[in-house]
Amino acid sequence: MARQLRQRALQRLAVLATSNPTASFDKSDLDRLCKSAPSRSAPSPSANGYTASVSRPEVGRVPMTIREYEVLLALCKAAPALQTAQSAQKLARHLVPYLMDAHIQAFAPSPFFRKIEPSPTESLSYHVTAALLSLGMHCADVQQSISDSISAFLNTCAHATEIVSPADDDDPGAVEDATRTATIAIALSGFLDAACAQLDFWKSGGRLGLVMRVRDLLSQPFLVAVEAAFSTIRNAHSHDRHVREWKRWVRHYDDIGRPLGAMLLQRSFMRLLVAATSLLVAEEDVLPDAHILDIIMSGNGLRRPLTARSAEADFRSVELYATVAIDQMNYLESSADFDSLSPAKQRLAFSVKACALISYLNACTLNDDAADGEVLMAWLEDSLGDAAGMADEELAATVLKSMALLCRVSPSYAINVSRLLPRFIVQSGATSEVIAVASKSLAFVLQRLSTDAVITTLYTLGNVLSPGNNGPVTNVAMDEFRPDGQDASHIYAVRHSTGSSISLQISGEEESLIVQGNVVQAICEIASACRDEKITGLAQSMLAQKIVKLNSPIDARLLTGAAALALSGGQSEFRYLLKRYTAVAHDAVMENKDMLLQAIMKARSYISINIRRDSPLFGIYLEHLLDGIISQGDAHANHSQHAKELDVELAAREIAQLLPPLAIFMSANASAFDESSDVDTRSMLRDAWFNIVVHGFTLSTARGKHNLEHLRIMAIHSPPLISENRGEQDESDIELNPILRRGESSERESLQKKLLSELLPACNNEIRGLSYRKTIFLHAAYTVESLRADAGDCTKALSYFLELGMRRGDVSRVMDAIMNAIMDRYLHKTINAANPTFSAQYAATQLAKIFSSCCHRIDRVQQAAFGCADLLVRCIPSALCQRSSLFALLELLSLMWYSCLEAETDRYEPRNTFRSARSDVVVELSDDYEFRQLTLQNLHKKAKFWLAIAINIAPADVKGLLQTYLSDFDDDSSHGHMSLGRSFAVEVGSMIPCTDQRLSSLDRLGDCPINTASDFMAQYTTRQEYRYSEALPDQSLEWLSFMRLDHRASFLPSSETESADARTALSHIERRILSRKATSLADVREILRRAAALLCRSDDDECAVVHYLVSIPFAMFTKQSIRLGISLWLGVMNENPRMEPRILAEIVQRWESTVQKRQGLFSPHITSPDPFLLRQEFAPSDSAALAKRKQLVHNLLAPHSRLLQFLSSHYNATRLGNPDTQHLFLRLLDRTLEAIRDSTPHPMAREIRFQVVLFGLKVLKTSTTLGAVAQHRLKDQILSAGLGWFSTLARWSFGSNDLQLRTEIRLIEDVMTALSETASIGVQPVGATKSLSSKERLLLLLLESELSRLHVWVRPTDSSRPQSAFLHHHHGGKESPLEAAIQPLVRTAWAESPSLAVHLASRFPYPRVHGEVRWLLLNFPAKAATEPEAIPILIDGALPDDVSFQLKYLLFWAPVNPITAVTLFLPAYRNHPYLIQYAMRALESHSVDVTFFYVPQIVQTLRYDALGYAERYILETAQFSQLFAHQIIWNMKANAYKDDDSQIPDAIKPTLDKVMGHMVDSFSDEDRGFYEREFAFFDEVTSISGKLRPLIKRSKPEKKQKIEEELRKIELEVGVYLPSNPEGVVIGIDRKSGKPLQSHAKAPFMATFRIKKNKGGVEEAEEMLEEGSKSSKTAAQTNTVEVWQSAIFKVGDDCRQDVLALQMIAAFRGIFHSVGLDVFVFPYRVTATAPGCGVIDVLPNSISRDMLGREAVNGLYDYFVSKYGNEDSLRFQQARNNFVKSMAAYSIISFLLQFKDRHNGNIMIDDAGHILHIDFGFCFDIAPGGIKFERAPFKLTSEMVAVMGGGPDHQAFKWFEELCVKAFLAARQHTEKLSQIVLLMMDSGLPCFKPESVMHFKERFVLEKTEREAADFMKGLIKRSYGSYSTGIYDQFQLLTNGIPY
Repeated sequence: MARQLRQRALQRLAVLATSNPTASFDKSDLDRLCKSAPSRSAPSPSANGYTASVSRPEVGRVPMTIREYEVLLALCKAAPALQTAQSAQKLARHLVPYLMDAHIQAFAPSPFFRKIEPSPTESLSYHVTAALLSLGMHCADVQQSISDSISAFLNTCAHATEIVSPADDDDPGAVEDATRTATIAIALSGFLDAACAQLDFWKSGGRLGLVMRVRDLLSQPFLVAVEAAFSTIRNAHSHDRHVREWKRWVRHYDDIGRPLGAMLLQRSFMRLLVAATSLLVAEEDVLPDAHILDIIMSGNGLRRPLTARSAEADFRSVELYATVAIDQMNYLESSADFDSLSPAKQRLAFSVKACALISYLNACTLNDDAADGEVLMAWLEDSLGDAAGMADEELAATVLKSMALLCRVSPSYAINVSRLLPRFIVQSGATSEVIAVASKSLAFVLQRLSTDAVITTLYTLGNVLSPGNNGPVTNVAMDEFRPDGQDASHIYAVRHSTGSSISLQISGEEESLIVQGNVVQAICEIASACRDEKITGLAQSMLAQKIVKLNSPIDARLLTGAAALALSGGQSEFRYLLKRYTAVAHDAVMENKDMLLQAIMKARSYISINIRRDSPLFGIYLEHLLDGIISQGDAHANHSQHAKELDVELAAREIAQLLPPLAIFMSANASAFDESSDVDTRSMLRDAWFNIVVHGFTLSTARGKHNLEHLRIMAIHSPPLISENRGEQDESDIELNPILRRGESSERESLQKKLLSELLPACNNEIRGLSYRKTIFLHAAYTVESLRADAGDCTKALSYFLELGMRRGDVSRVMDAIMNAIMDRYLHKTINAANPTFSAQYAATQLAKIFSSCCHRIDRVQQAAFGCADLLVRCIPSALCQRSSLFALLELLSLMWYSCLEAETDRYEPRNTFRSARSDVVVELSDDYEFRQLTLQNLHKKAKFWLAIAINIAPADVKGLLQTYLSDFDDDSSHGHMSLGRSFAVEVGSMIPCTDQRLSSLDRLGDCPINTASDFMAQYTTRQEYRYSEALPDQSLEWLSFMRLDHRASFLPSSETESADARTALSHIERRILSRKATSLADVREILRRAAALLCRSDDDECAVVHYLVSIPFAMFTKQSIRLGISLWLGVMNENPRMEPRILAEIVQRWESTVQKRQGLFSPHITSPDPFLLRQEFAPSDSAALAKRKQLVHNLLAPHSRLLQFLSSHYNATRLGNPDTQHLFLRLLDRTLEAIRDSTPHPMAREIRFQVVLFGLKVLKTSTTLGAVAQHRLKDQILSAGLGWFSTLARWSFGSNDLQLRTEIRLIEDVMTALSETASIGVQPVGATKSLSSKERLLLLLLESELSRLHVWVRPTDSSRPQSAFLHHHHGGKESPLEAAIQPLVRTAWAESPSLAVHLASRFPYPRVHGEVRWLLLNFPAKAATEPEAIPILIDGALPDDVSFQLKYLLFWAPVNPITAVTLFLPAYRNHPYLIQYAMRALESHSVDVTFFYVPQIVQTLRYDALGYAERYILETAQFSQLFAHQIIWNMKANAYKDDDSQIPDAIKPTLDKVMGHMVDSFSDEDRGFYEREFAFFDEVTSISGKLRPLIKRSKPEKKQKIEEELRKIELEVGVYLPSNPEGVVIGIDRKSGKPLQSHAKAPFMATFRIKKNKGGVEEAEEMLEEGSKSSKTAAQTNTVEVWQSAIFKVGDDCRQDVLALQMIAAFRGIFHSVGLDVFVFPYRVTATAPGCGVIDVLPNSISRDMLGREAVNGLYDYFVSKYGNEDSLRFQQARNNFVKSMAAYSIISFLLQFKDRHNGNIMIDDAGHILHIDFGFCFDIAPGGIKFERAPFKLTSEMVAVMGGGPDHQAFKWFEELCVKAFLAARQHTEKLSQIVLLMMDSGLPCFKPESVMHFKERFVLEKTEREAADFMKGLIKRSYGSYSTGIYDQFQLLTNGIPY
């Protein structure tokens, strides 16, 4: 051992010494190694290559010591790594003498030389030669000298061989002469082997010369002398040590299969010849890795014949090489008979022959003229007939491959060889490896022939397989599955070891078995080599057909052979083979043929190992294995009990055959069986396990124990035996599964229960009452999960409680016992440290998964998980002392807290999935917020208990982990640093462990807590210090490291101080941020931390660093950067109070810059405009866009909000300090209050605006530097800022953030309290100032009103909070206290802002208030010209007589919204020129995208357009919007006639015709072409309806055929679109999509079109916000999407009423979006295109409630359960949530628009669960047939309530009520604009209108009620609708009249 260590150390030292390319050889370790050996001077070769040996002593005669040898060996092995020419020269100079003496080298006696393989002489010669050749190849400078030295060595050897003569045994010196000859021979052998391996050292001429020189050297006399010498040594009887050593080496060579003699030298020489010829055939880089024959067969790596290198293979060289090969073959033929040689010498002789054949084949390949193929073919045929030779694998492989390759050189041999090789395969009886080579060679030959030849050969071989007797098998090869049967030996290998070639004498029967086995193998190999699927299929079918026609041993070969082919064959052949396997296995089981069963198992196992996941055969094979298990056994076999038992036994044996291959298959393809596997796979695997258990493969049976390992592997990779989303049936997976009924009988039921009771003795009573099916299921669950637990996973068993049947009763209790048993097994193995899988670290990962299950959405799973966690923590508390489990628990606490917080922050959109990237924790939660809170409560309680156990055993480790947890935090959380997990970590870290006897013995002192919080935080602080400490003492280097420069380092100015470097780095960071270059917050954080650290310890002013410390967070101006800045500013102020004034001054200055730049709170982009000023969309509600818009506004406001909190806090902390500080705050307030007064309010800005007001009031109250005038001025500013919020329309909140609302309510209450505390200030006039008391009263009244509104919004259905009588509206002529209070303050409001006064009238809709505001507008109109909402007050519904001169101000009055502007064209305004001009200007001020929505109303104004302004607007707009023009034209056509058949013209028709004519005439050529293409396309589509009318009575298939025929005739023009989809272009038509629709007298039809349109969904306000949040917004790339859109084309039906209804729904959608209300509507598009004609978009992925009834679904709830799963499933909960949101919106709209005809055919359900309404033919004031069945406010049936939880107490129904109220309240604000849409359509002739329709519409908004009263009113409507029988009666009516089910 020590000697081996020394050898390795020397070799490692030598290699390391070569690794430095710049180191000198002198004085290096290599030099020292060279000097450690005796010095040998290298001989100087003479000019002719011979050395004057007499001139130097023979140093080789001096014995070499083992130490010298080891050093020499280390130097040789380091030679290839040398990197300098100098080192190569010196090492070569050192090694050459050893080569020169190799043939005479003596060795000192040492036992260590005996361990050198194969002998010291050969090893020395080989390694020295190899090292010299390597040096010469890598260093050109020494190549020539080394070549000369090798030539000298050969010359020396030649000289030595000349004096060698055959030894005379009687000569006393004969033994000494023999050893001298033997040394030369062995040295030459080592030299030749090394030269063979690196023959590319020589050029082609050098190689030829070397071969010829060695041939001359190995002369006949020398070879005879060598043979005689070794014979002499073998027979010597001398006791001389040297002779005995030689005899030992001779025996050693015999033992390793390389007998010393002439043949060994000849083999080395022949290998040299092979190498030389191979280098002429193939590239040298491929030869070391593959056999030359394989290279030639593959064709890869061959030299191209026409390259410069091909010149090396000239005719003369090839001829010489061929001659050498011929001479060798002649020598072999003339030698003694091989049979007389020993087996080892036989193998040498065969190897020599093989090399000679290869060399000659190479020569033939190079030049068939220089080497005759006929000669080679004769040799090969002779060799093929030599049974002894072909028994040698090397020679056999060479002969067979050479035959094949010769056919490529001379194709004429192919036919002959294709006959010889099959004969050899059949008759030779060769080994499996040789047959594999023969088969591949035959396939190679057959590729030169036709496919027919291949098929003929296969059939010829197949015919050999004829039925025979069933004798025993004695010599069947069992390694058929080697991928490559060829000889693995390499031609360059130095030595070989092969087994005996003695053949056994076998009987005829045995010979037949061998022959047939070889044929099977040959067929497989040929098919595989051909790589042709058809050939493979043929071979596969041939083998499959032969199965069971022969005897069992051949069946086995057929089975395994076919498996090898199966994976490359076709699917049908593969299925056939698997069927044959099944049949054979069944017969073998019945007849007890174990060998066949083993063969089938082996074949299946081979397929299991080699089949891949992406193979098309994968699923087929998986189904075969699983179905093979599932299909065994029969539940209804009418047999006797004994017969049943026998059947079970036989089925069990067949199942046992499938378990090993299935186990292998599952382990090799684990990903196919994980949680993401498909449902069918999981189901089949589940059934397979059930059948396995049914047939007795359990843990307690002998059958199960025998197959335990296979079952365990299957269990590891199997999913649990339940399916989570099955539906609502309690026991469907158990009671209805037919597999669980297999073998059912009273006896087997008793047996199964007994077995299960033995496993679970505590549940004996419960098990006794179980059914057979449940018993099998539970036994299977126990088996699978126990096996899984034995492998280290005990968590999967928890998923069984997802099964509804497992949650109650006896089954539940038994499952609990199973869970406990599984945990006990796992804990036992873990506690006993069974293996590394059961260590505490692995137990911690299990515990983390159990913790996740403690938060499961299903209560029963939680219960089981808590029990498991308790057990695991109590038994292995160290499992909780690991990072994975502890962090998972803390993260789960945080996630659960966040999930409960969502009830406050996003009430109606509960997230179901919460994940923590930090601990890889994912939980899926129910949408029930109460259950979430209960879960959190339980988890928090248990976590305390668990952590107490862990801390008691390992307090230091657990607390250390808690500190690590606290060290890493995410400062980008939505809720600041609030995290329950972190808070809990601090709480637990402060606990005193009970194992601390000293601290736990302390008595409590009163109420003072005793804990270790101080120590815990001290340790945490210390860790943070060293965690963030600077690594380098010279921090100036660190400053530079943070500079992410885009230029060279020389760009930086040089600096010598830390402060200067800090300024440089900080200024660079700021420049990057201001130039909008990418700068990560992490970089900014790190550099600002260093800057803060510098300020904390600095005694200088450091003004520049202070400036950057403040300006950089402001430059980024995000909530993260400001939070970071505040943290650092406070830190510096506290650590270095001198810096406080400078920092504060910088903050105030930066704040003022945000005012000037209009950032954040002051941004003009934070707007919440009237929804009627935005583009209205006919699209589904977009909650994602709302969330995005909300986040954008939050991001804009958050920086100022955080700054204000900091400033308010800091003011309170320092207000009694420096007066200058107070002046800073006063300055900040002055600028801020002025800016806020004029900024645009947004609902989300309410909090921060009133925070500013509250801050101002605090400063006003506490400031000690303000005089009376300054106080008065400041209060005036504060009041103005507060009143500024009320200068716009009253606003609700945005979104569903109740926490935000409650915050705002408390804030307003605090503002009111602060106002009362400063009420004395400003009461009396000061100097020229006026009293502020009236202004303050006005603000208080408005705040009280706002507070009341917010209370209603945050608790819309809770009337428990009594409304202030002061704010109650009084009607009936009695003046309310509020009206009396507000009326005197109107003029105060006007003085403050006319907008404030105008909006007072909408906030307080009292006549006196309205009159006062109107009086002010009449007298001072110019002051209100910026407020468009003043127009409706000035002219309310008509042009009053008292309005005259005021109208001239309309010329510059701010424009009203489009619909109000269009209303001004009505006759009530008497076409007043000023009003008409104002209306025109208002319309033109809005984008055409906005006014596009009001096309129907604009067309109606043409009825009253006496002055032509409406016509002018239409014509001008049509000039730049073709889409607008087309919509106008279609609408005009639809309104031109009063009837559907275009017989009764409308009075407006002449005007419409004139406008249409002018519009078309004004089109440019391009626009006209577009117009003509579009209308021609649409007319062609709609004309199909007319062509269907003659077929109205025909069958649907006939009508469908007609539609498709007409659709095929339509040719698409470029750019055409559907009228209902103007934003998309039609690019294709589904010509087979035509579908006739049901109609009694008309012919509507549906067709589907391919539409390409831009991606939308984000409205203008959001785009404005995005622009505001980005300083330089690049042009967005146009993203398009292609969709299929179905449309219905109607002819003969007036669609205009649907157009109006959907227009109103779209308007409601905009209103709901404006307040961020999370409800859902889908205003699909309907376009009326002509009288009685229209296009209707089909709602995608929807089904009518009527169709659900026809599909025999009992009710909506049943449909939801069948489609989305039971109520516990996340899909059901999400669908229910969608249903609630859509029900709320449509219920309100249905009530306000009075939708009738709400039968089940007009109600749709989409795939997401939304309810949708269609077909609005009856609305407003008409009902179908005048029937008043539908008296309910809206349709709310019991089945709808069932979906929403079943009753008013369920959370979902409460949400429905709340959303209904909020939707109603949001819509009330826009009553006037909504009614204007209706008003403008009153003269259109639509049947839904009556004269009082608009009045009734307004009345339904109950505007006379307060918000709380309106909310209660809506609650009453919900109650009425729910309790109404009228909708049910109407549904019955529809069933009777139209057959529509309900």
